[in-house]
Order: sequence, then C-alpha cells, then structure tokens
Amino acid sequence: MAAKGDVLRTTPLALALKQKYPGSKITWLTDADAAPLLYNNPSVDELLGYDFYFLTQLSVERFDRIICLDKEPRAAGLASILAGRRKYGFGWDPKGALVPLNKESRYLYDLGLSDRLKFQINQKSYQQLIIEAAGLEYTGQKYQYRETPEESQWAGAYLSNLFRRGTGLPLIGLNTGVGRAFPTKAWPVENYARLARSINQEKIGRAIILGGPGEKVLVKKISHLVPGIFASPCDLSLRRFAALISRLDIIVSADSLAMHLGIALERKVIALFGPTCSQEIDLYGRGEKLDLRLDCSPCYKTSCAGAKCLAGISQEDVLAAVKRNL
Repeated sequence: MAAKGDVLRTTPLALALKQKYPGSKITWLTDADAAPLLYNNPSVDELLGYDFYFLTQLSVERFDRIICLDKEPRAAGLASILAGRRKYGFGWDPKGALVPLNKESRYLYDLGLSDRLKFQINQKSYQQLIIEAAGLEYTGQKYQYRETPEESQWAGAYLSNLFRRGTGLPLIGLNTGVGRAFPTKAWPVENYARLARSINQEKIGRAIILGGPGEKVLVKKISHLVPGIFASPCDLSLRRFAALISRLDIIVSADSLAMHLGIALERKVIALFGPTCSQEIDLYGRGEKLDLRLDCSPCYKTSCAGAKCLAGISQEDVLAAVKRNL
C-alpha cells in the first residue's frame, strides 16, 4: 500500500486475476502518492486512494474476493473488517495480531517469521509468492505499467535536448536512490562516480545519473567527482521519472523503485543486492543480478557499520555486467 516498489511489483497479481476471472472488476486501494504507478493499468478497473472518503465507500460494499498482501495494521485491519465472500493474504485478529487469511497464504506468512526460510530456503520470486497466496496459478505473469504517448514524447524531447549532438551510444542510467526505509541497500556513491567515468571514457555508452528528491546531495557529489556527467533533475514527477527510464538501454540500480520500473518497462537491469533477497526478484531474462551472498547477507537490517555486502561489489564487477548486457 505504501512502498512504491512493492505496489509496482504486485501488478502481476492483477494480471493473474484477470486471466482467471476475465469479467471481474478489480478495485485497488493504495496510498495516493503511489497511485500514479497504476494509472492506465489495463487490469485495474477502479483505483482508490487510502483516505476517509474511500474507506467509507468500501465499508458498505461487498466483494467476492478481498486480497491484502500488506502487513501494515491499517491494511490488514481493513481486510478483516471489509465484507467479502473469500479473503486472501493477511488480516488482523481481535487480539491485535497479524494472521494469514487462507491456507495458501501460510507460506508467505511464515517467510516473515523465519530468517532461514526467507533468506536461505525460499527460491520463489515475490510474484510467485503473492499469486500463489491468492490461490491462483503462477505462469510467469509480468509487471504491468503503461506510459502515455505524452509521457513518451516528453522523455524523447528531454533526452534530445540533453544530448543535443546525439551520442550514437547506448544510454545507461545509474540510479542512486534506495528510499529512506533501507539506506543499507545503497551502493557507495564513489562507486557510481567511478562507474560513470569508466562508461564515458571507454565509450561503451553514455552514463546518466538518476535520483529523486532525497538524492540531490548524492547527485551533486557525483557531478563534482565526474565533471561533465549528465544527470536528470531530482524533482521529476513519478510518471516522468518512469518515462525517462523507459528510454534507457540499461539501468544500474540497487533494490529500489527505479529497479522495479526498469523491470516493468522491460529495460535491461543490472541489479545490486546486499541486505535484501535477490532470489525474490525476477528480471524476466533481461539483465543481471549481482549479489555477493556473504555469511551475514541478506539480513534486512536498516543500519550496518561495514555494509560489506554492497561495498564489496566493485565498479569493475558492475562495468563487466553492463558490457555483457549491451
């Protein structure tokens, strides 16, 4: 409901539902700032923001299926309260505890209780986990994201203006952001700078630095370390940021919204992992995952003194992966 990357990577579930129930009406409830990721989604019939008005509307409706894959109390509690013939995923019991709502969700629930199961044993992707938790068959359903012609036109014009002389080279985006919840997912900024310099000097592509509002300082630092490097504005709207990614040939990113956008837009993604589970991410045959899999990773810690899992992925490692995927 809240994490934008999680919202986007859940879209294969809507596709699976439409495949199973072609005549169904799907209502998707999410936070307002994540809603743009679902605009124009062919599998979503009604998109609601999480606020009092829509909660009042939902409270008097009755659904055939209610699916909640969010463990937040406000989401799981709502799933338990709303009227539905069958419920899947997670709910909230009268004692204030998170509970699985159906037997198919038990495995997904147990992943949150056992580090060994989540970090070492499980090899299913997130998409397979949630689709099976909803009692559906996983057949490799992909992300769904649809940009508008206007957004595509804007991205083309922006890049044409940025590279006025043209490049004739692949565009390689280097995404610096990972969000505030998991700062440990970030690749060192110095590594991004060295990678950008190598890409441009070896003329294997044209590097462009990507970041959001929270990465202004990082983008500025890389621009200082690599004079003349191109960087996108850090204040783009969510939809324009996605439109820019759609024009890239390759995107290098840690586990982040930009990585999920790259997957959704069928770009080649070089994904860097440390504290989170690389096995849960499916690149659908486009790109490469780099994961050192140290004894201490994955760990899902939000702070770490050494952060060796990501710092140990060298600029040379990533550059080699970029070259393999050109």
